[in-house]
Amino acid sequence: MPADLARAIKSSPKAAAFFESIPPSAKREFIEWVTGAKRPETRAERLAESVKMLAGGHRRNEQYRR
Repeated sequence: MPADLARAIKSSPKAAAFFESIPPSAKREFIEWVTGAKRPETRAERLAESVKMLAGGHRRNEQYRR
């Protein structure tokens, strides 16, 4: 887990609790999405979006799940 993602998730208790409750494959989706950013600006946006989604109880690509 990248240090900046860990810090961002720990900054929100709801996000941290939900992140710990999801399976490893779902955690990997967030990690790969954040680390796949090429520009620092994009990475910062993805970190913020990840925390927002996790705090709301949503996984990555949840809209495609049945």
